[in-house]
Amino acid sequence: MRRIFCLEDDGDRRWADASDAHTGQPTSVKLEAPMTISTLLSNQPVLFQSASEILSALRTRRIGAVELLNLHLAQVDKHNGAINSVVARDIEGALSAARQADNVKGAEMPSLHGLPMTIKDTYEVVGMPTTCGLPFLSEHRASNDAAAVAALKRSGAVVFGKTNVPPGAFDWQSYNSVYGVTNNPWDNGRSPGGSSGGSAAAVAAGFSSLELGSDIGGSIRCPAHFCGVYGHKPSWGIVPLQGHIPPLPGQSMKVEMGVGGPLARSALDLELAMDLIVAPDENERSAWRVVIPPSRHERLQNFRVAVWADASAYAVDTPSLAAIQSYAEDIRALGVKVQVGFRPDIDWKASYETYLATLFQLLGPGMPPSVLSPILASAAALPREDHGYPARMARALAMRHFAYLGVVSQREALKNAWREFFTRYDVLICPVMPTVAYLHDHRGDDAADPVTACEARRMIVDGHGRPYFDGLQWPSVATVADLPSTAMPTGRFIDGLPMGVQVIGPYLEDRTPIRFAQLVEREIGGFKPPPAFA
Repeated sequence: MRRIFCLEDDGDRRWADASDAHTGQPTSVKLEAPMTISTLLSNQPVLFQSASEILSALRTRRIGAVELLNLHLAQVDKHNGAINSVVARDIEGALSAARQADNVKGAEMPSLHGLPMTIKDTYEVVGMPTTCGLPFLSEHRASNDAAAVAALKRSGAVVFGKTNVPPGAFDWQSYNSVYGVTNNPWDNGRSPGGSSGGSAAAVAAGFSSLELGSDIGGSIRCPAHFCGVYGHKPSWGIVPLQGHIPPLPGQSMKVEMGVGGPLARSALDLELAMDLIVAPDENERSAWRVVIPPSRHERLQNFRVAVWADASAYAVDTPSLAAIQSYAEDIRALGVKVQVGFRPDIDWKASYETYLATLFQLLGPGMPPSVLSPILASAAALPREDHGYPARMARALAMRHFAYLGVVSQREALKNAWREFFTRYDVLICPVMPTVAYLHDHRGDDAADPVTACEARRMIVDGHGRPYFDGLQWPSVATVADLPSTAMPTGRFIDGLPMGVQVIGPYLEDRTPIRFAQLVEREIGGFKPPPAFA
């Protein structure tokens, strides 16, 4: 993979390859105030600095790996009781890895040399349980690290803990009967998001500067938005998911639309992590390699930006729309070409139904027969006018294979529409979720399946109740077409809660939305620590 930044001798991360990939013209980025880690979070205490800043300190021996790990463990001990994001730890294993890091010579230091990390409890990690929030996996311990975790460890990461998730990683609230409820570090009465909710909360609270999450229904982007951090949902298929649950241990399958990706306190760190975890699946490595192209542009002013900030297709509340529109004006004031109201020429209702049919098909392999059989039996008798989420799930699960191939064809048509759109624009900015972080709502826990369980809940949008699963609408925009999407804070707050957006980019051009986020971060800032933890 070609990187668009390099590590200088002083440990600062500086931009390289400063040419505009879309126009082919050289830019003046290297001559005009090159972006370094010191331009971002230099006034923050070490526990709230970016991973890149912390790595600079480690490389120059301004702090040792053991010392840094102990600082993170102390932060967890002090604050985890309030938010319950770190749910399992391997302190001895982490201390051993940190001691080894402190003995590495400078020239031999790997990319993540000595960096303390936590990992979402959907990834298998040697030395800790991997439960995915499911009681029957409470004692599951893997003999090998998940593929992406192994890549991070080989790069020097010191993994010391696991972070909380909802059962089966299927909710925007991160709680389960194994580890309990995770709270939002901005307001303990609210959800941190899900399913990577423990991950985002840990990053925001100073427990970990870099996390590994996963996403199929907004599970990286929603927690990043709710907790005020950065997250990147990669293009489908470029980050190997061997060792991730779901699918269940022992099941071997590629999960359509499912991806793994990083969460961090700086957009710089998203690319740092992506450079390490992007790879072919293990059984394809003899023939394939993954080379992500450079960003289309290296100057912020060269980006052609579309902004979708209205409720014409999907639910979103008025304060969120106002925040996005104001954010668009800030970007326009920086000289960026911004077009508000533009998006691909797509039937968005049909796009969403295509997404749901694909998503709900994936639930079948994880359902026990006692749950799946009644759902299948009920599908044929459902009234045509029943468009509730349980009915949509039943119809998807009962779909014949030839009918599902029609859904596959619909997804290909959507990908083509997006491909045409990205000939005219470089990124699309739109909401992540209908609202900012909402209050905990655990109704429906006694239902047999997660979709029926969530029917008992309501999402409040502009004072009106909407189906809880309408929260899938905005995440589906990128996911159904396998597109990369970077969630980033806007610096705006609604009722004291951080407001984020997602920046959707062209398929397999993950560096383009990440680079846009990096350049905006340099100009107007990004992550702010929650007051109770700073």
